[in-house]
Amino acid sequence: MSHSDIAHLAADLKADVYELCRPEGRMVGTTGHLTAERFVTLRMAQIGLLPYRGDEFALPYEWEGIGFRNFAGVVPGRHRSLAPLLIGAHYDSAIPAPSADDNGAAVAICLALGDLAMKRGGFKRDLIVAIFDAEEPPYFQGSPMGSIRFAEDQLDDRGVHFAMIYDLVGHDVPMALFKDLLFVTGAESHPELPGLLEGIALPEKLRLIATLNRYVGDMSDHGVFRKSGVPYVFFSCGRWKHYHEPTDTPDRLNYSKMARITQLSVDVLLRADEAPLEPFTGEQDPVAFEAETFRRSAGRFFPLLCRWAGVKDLDRREAIDALASKLLSTGL
Repeated sequence: MSHSDIAHLAADLKADVYELCRPEGRMVGTTGHLTAERFVTLRMAQIGLLPYRGDEFALPYEWEGIGFRNFAGVVPGRHRSLAPLLIGAHYDSAIPAPSADDNGAAVAICLALGDLAMKRGGFKRDLIVAIFDAEEPPYFQGSPMGSIRFAEDQLDDRGVHFAMIYDLVGHDVPMALFKDLLFVTGAESHPELPGLLEGIALPEKLRLIATLNRYVGDMSDHGVFRKSGVPYVFFSCGRWKHYHEPTDTPDRLNYSKMARITQLSVDVLLRADEAPLEPFTGEQDPVAFEAETFRRSAGRFFPLLCRWAGVKDLDRREAIDALASKLLSTGL
């Protein structure tokens, strides 16, 4: 994408975030939640997505007398019988506040990806744009969690070829030299993924660091896909001081960074669409790939980064463990 394309995309992302992330928030069962549902439905229709099931984007379900709604639209592929690609993010909020980074930014990116995919004529496979309900407490990792209900009750027999999930992807990383970082977990979920990711040219002003999912755990909607053996990646900028706070407002986000994450995501989808990703059980340990992402992201500061973590290099899992622990101690 050119600089003007990035600027235009950033403006579109900003418009969606401001429309979705209102002061009342999007807690399940509130009027703000209903407003968010109407927004998602409208945007999916405007983009031209097809309903994933039936005639509507909404996929309602009920748990212990409480009503929830996932949303799923499809960019039709050339070979619709193939297992589809899936991008996903949750739209509910944890508190009655805008919650722009958590998770309005990710919803906006998923909608933008759907729009870009429609404009390019789709992929070989269908692309599911999934906007999940009930990710936040008290539903987190419980039976009512939207992504769990989608995977267990609403997914059709084709399954998912590859899933890409987003959470907390709108902010600058609170580290002076590395504000443009983006973290990715899940490369260990399939032997093809390190090579798939490594072969992608990163957009300007975006640095990618790969880590094992076990360092942060199933902190979002990717968990059910990991447990189901679906090849996946999870993108996040980590936590920051505005996480689950009323100060998580749209004006604090970096929309140019979000546009670059969207650009990167298009390239990941293009490669995943063509990748065989044959069934794989277990996990691999992509030490060399992870170490290379740290080297590339840190550049000339790589030796300083290693010293900060108390290691000489990142050629062993134990060394990356030490660096990951040090990063997490900063609050990420």
